[in-house]
Amino acid sequence: MKKSSILFLLLSTGIVMGTATGVYYFWRQLTHLPEWYTQGQSNPRTYAQIQKSGAAVEKKIESQIQASPSSTNVGSAANSPTDELSSPSKNVQVALNSQELNDLLVTKITEKSGGQPLPSSVKGFHTSVKNDKMKTGAVVDVKELQNSGLGAQQQALLTEITQKVPMNDRKVYIGVEGKPEIQNGKLRFDQNAKIQVGDMSFTIAEVANRLGVAPEKVQDQLNLELKLRGLTVKDIDFQDGNAILRGAAR
Repeated sequence: MKKSSILFLLLSTGIVMGTATGVYYFWRQLTHLPEWYTQGQSNPRTYAQIQKSGAAVEKKIESQIQASPSSTNVGSAANSPTDELSSPSKNVQVALNSQELNDLLVTKITEKSGGQPLPSSVKGFHTSVKNDKMKTGAVVDVKELQNSGLGAQQQALLTEITQKVPMNDRKVYIGVEGKPEIQNGKLRFDQNAKIQVGDMSFTIAEVANRLGVAPEKVQDQLNLELKLRGLTVKDIDFQDGNAILRGAAR
């Protein structure tokens, strides 16, 4: 999760909290950490472990590509190099469980930043699939985020947020839940998605209205890159706790 996205979502929450009554009650909800994080602190996964798992997921996808039959009928002349090169792409379908999907997403996020690990302020990243929806997010240490070399504008923005909501010595969960679609190689959440900070949930429309921006700008902050080696992903579905990726081999 990019620093810009983290700050954008924290600002959204700061504005909502700044206009709310019973701020202490909302503060407790805001700083509540998810069970997957609190229970996993005794044996947290390292970035190296996640990176290794992400690489294994890509190997699994490559194996599925190799095992998938060609979309064309194989005739007596189909073994010639010319026919092989001119045949259409294979249609490929791969099922990933929640852990595999999580580690693949983390790998793709870090690839976009030149292979650097997630920022040290990100203390955990988790993805789950339930029914027909995906929930993904991160636990962020706000104090470390403040000390992570933010630009002057970003630092001023974060200071403004922590003045509205006293959480500069806290960790905060920031996530999104919904049924994303694939658009131009990215997971894109629609306007029915919910943004979650701690135990508090907000619709995209609520966040956009509070910030005075178009809903599309909020959606753009939630996009997740999903470009895979050897596979152009065209569709994603969620069934029985798994993410089903469908696409064409290339």
